[in-house]
Amino acid sequence: MADESLSRLTRDEKTALAALLRRTIDADRYTLSRESVRCGGILAKLQPPKPEPAPPPPLNAYDRPRHTTKQRGARG
Repeated sequence: MADESLSRLTRDEKTALAALLRRTIDADRYTLSRESVRCGGILAKLQPPKPEPAPPPPLNAYDRPRHTTKQRGARG
């Protein structure tokens, strides 16, 4: 029943409701209160899931230096 009523909301109404929920959560002094947790759950249902971020590029392989500082000083 609740899912049906949420699906009847227009995009603008869903956006306004999400903004109201965000303000309620931000204004709550106790972030883990029942009200904040409940509002966060509703907000998660209203907003589509965010795409996962792209994985970071692979790390470059580390090559050891050819000469140590001692060896460079001895040559010059």
